[in-house]
Amino acid sequence: MIKLRKILVIVSSLIILATVLTSLVLPNYVSYTIYNYLKNDMHARNIQGEVQTHPPFMIADGKIDRVYYKADAALIGQTEVHDLLLTGDKLYIDMPDLLQQRFTVDKAEDIALSCTIDEKSLERLLLQKITRLHSATVLITPQLVTVTANIPILDNNIAANMTGSIYTADGNIYFKIAEFNVENTLLGKISLNTQDAIMLLDKNKLPFGARIDSVTQENNQISIKASAHKE
Repeated sequence: MIKLRKILVIVSSLIILATVLTSLVLPNYVSYTIYNYLKNDMHARNIQGEVQTHPPFMIADGKIDRVYYKADAALIGQTEVHDLLLTGDKLYIDMPDLLQQRFTVDKAEDIALSCTIDEKSLERLLLQKITRLHSATVLITPQLVTVTANIPILDNNIAANMTGSIYTADGNIYFKIAEFNVENTLLGKISLNTQDAIMLLDKNKLPFGARIDSVTQENNQISIKASAHKE
């Protein structure tokens, strides 16, 4: 009788431990791992989010019903984005990778990502991509992207204006220069150290294998939506 009681106590303790592990520890650990991924790999700022799984013990098998995370800003490759929103539904994650603090999605019914590139972010990116461009100011509208900048020539800064638009090709996002004008026409044609199309966002830098669904020019920003489905 005493031995049976000890066995029941041990079994009850194991059940309680398993319940605590699957209900509290594992969800918090998954959330911690996603948070660290966003913070360290994407340099996200002001991160908020949660992991949902019902019943909680299913997370021990790698099943997650939903993840929802947002951040004020983050980096996708060299591109600073804002209003980052990352959601996922019906996910199965790699548990061995999770123990190594890596969030690897094996299967997912849907992963969705949305973000924006504002005018300041585009300014910084163009200054990185076009080596002879200085002091750029960008204006984004639904119709055009206008860039006003200085180009140093013979110790003088020459004012230049570019107009173009955003487009996608092969899953990447580009800025296409449609027109380039220099205010001092006496200098003739000035050749910038750049190609006609400047890559703004590399598809291979998107998290979880997501691919671009839409890119929309709006007033003062570019809106991006991407998604992934893993069977």
